[in-house]
Amino acid sequence: MNNLTRIALATALLGSAGMAQAQLNASTASSAFSGSASASATASSVASASGTNNNVAIATVGVGQFDSSTGVLVGANIQLNSERLQSISGTGSKNNGPGRDANGSGSSTAAFSASGASSTFATPATLAGSGCSLAMGPTGAISCNWGPTTSAAVATNATAAVSTSNLNDYVGNGSTSVALSLPSLQATSTLSRTQGQASSSTSTYTVSWSGNLQASYDYLLHAAPSFANSSTLSSLTLDFGTVAQGASISPLSFSLFNLAGANRAGLDLDSVSGSGNTGKLTTNLAGFIDLAQGGSSSYDAWLDTTSTGNFSSHYLLNLSDADIGASATRKAYQLELNLVGNVAAVPEPESYAMLLAGLGMIGVIARRRREFTR
Repeated sequence: MNNLTRIALATALLGSAGMAQAQLNASTASSAFSGSASASATASSVASASGTNNNVAIATVGVGQFDSSTGVLVGANIQLNSERLQSISGTGSKNNGPGRDANGSGSSTAAFSASGASSTFATPATLAGSGCSLAMGPTGAISCNWGPTTSAAVATNATAAVSTSNLNDYVGNGSTSVALSLPSLQATSTLSRTQGQASSSTSTYTVSWSGNLQASYDYLLHAAPSFANSSTLSSLTLDFGTVAQGASISPLSFSLFNLAGANRAGLDLDSVSGSGNTGKLTTNLAGFIDLAQGGSSSYDAWLDTTSTGNFSSHYLLNLSDADIGASATRKAYQLELNLVGNVAAVPEPESYAMLLAGLGMIGVIARRRREFTR
């Protein structure tokens, strides 16, 4: 609804009595995903060293969009049900010198994001390695291996609400993308001793993430404008009949309805345009916003009898679902109001006299004819 039409909205929620709205809900089919990422680190003759692979993408998943023919989308959630598995393994090496242990650990966070919705698992998941030992003495080049060490599944479940300003991105017949990533992914390698000849510790930390995503949509049924209170009536004709010029006549009343339905959106009357004899056949139609389901707004129509003639006017009512939720799901409607009336001239007093005289003469002639024929 634009600002110009809002000027006419003098009475918001006219006749809006009715049951409160109750939202409906629909969920899309689940979309499965799986992916993994790793980070590695090498400590060369140092006690500890780290390596990162931050913000790595795990998967991009499409969730089904909302069909606007279903209703007005007023809310959406992205639902994630998944788990992460961590594993870590490594090696150690040294030349002659004191013995030492090689080990490592890893940590990661997780997140998913879509248009207007996101969730982050900020507390790191961590996993420590089992390590291995390198013997002391003049051993020459030696190495050891440890792992892989695997964690239990880490439940990774969340629901993220979509911002109202982004709801249009979830409307259509396709899908909306959801990206899963690991904001932080780090591996650390350690050596218990660094003295002596060259030594090193290398570790590789891997996260495997799998599960499914789906969208959940809250919506209201579309509004149902009508001139009748129990069924759809999109065109109404009001006929004043034939009235005498200058006569004082009562207006004809009518109402607009948003048909009852507990799950139905409100109704806006955005604008009214008239054609024909709108100066003679007038109405007090005025815009309204958010007419509740089961509610009505009443109006009158008038016929100006100051001049004679057959008059007709046509009013086109432009309506729409109330301004809530995703604008791409709001429907527009049109109703038609037709007004007709005939204003007839009133005979002058002289004309009445001549008419009466003429009738009298006709009566006299008729009586004489009857007497003559006897």
